[in-house]
Amino acid sequence: MSRIIEPGEKHYAATVVVVSNSTPAKALLLHHRKYDRWMPPGGHQESHENPIETAIRETQEETGIDISALITPITILDDHVNTLPTPGYFLEESVPAHGDQPAHYHLDQVYVVKVPEQVVQLEAAKAHGIGWFTLEETEQLNTFDNVHMILRKELAT
Repeated sequence: MSRIIEPGEKHYAATVVVVSNSTPAKALLLHHRKYDRWMPPGGHQESHENPIETAIRETQEETGIDISALITPITILDDHVNTLPTPGYFLEESVPAHGDQPAHYHLDQVYVVKVPEQVVQLEAAKAHGIGWFTLEETEQLNTFDNVHMILRKELAT
C-alpha cells in the first residue's frame, strides 16, 4: 500500500560509495534512470530498516555485491540499545517533483566501503548502465556536485 507524499517531507535514505581497493582506486556507479545521472547505489530506508540494513540491501539489489561483511558492524550495547556505524557523510538533499511525487528531501546517510574490483550486475529497472570509474573518468560523468565532491575525496586517498 503506497501513501501520499506531502510536499517538503523528509525521507531517510542510505547511499554506499563503493570504492575498489585497486590502484588506481575506482568507484562503482550506476546510470540512474530517474535522474539521468551517474550515482552510487542507494535508496529509501524502509520503515522496518535501520540505515545499515538499507545500505546493504540497496547495494545487493543494485550491484549484486554483498557488503554486509565489509561495513562496520552494529554493536549491541544492551537489551535495548545498539550502536550503528557512523556514516562518512550525512546529507540533506532536495529531490525535485517527479511524476505524481512532489518535491521532498532525502536525509541521506552515505557510507564508504572498499571492495575488490569485480564483475557486477545491473538492475535494469532503475539504471541504464553500471561501471567502475577512476577519479579522472568520474570528472567527465554527469552527476550531482555532491557526488563529485565525495568521489574526489574518496578516490584521491
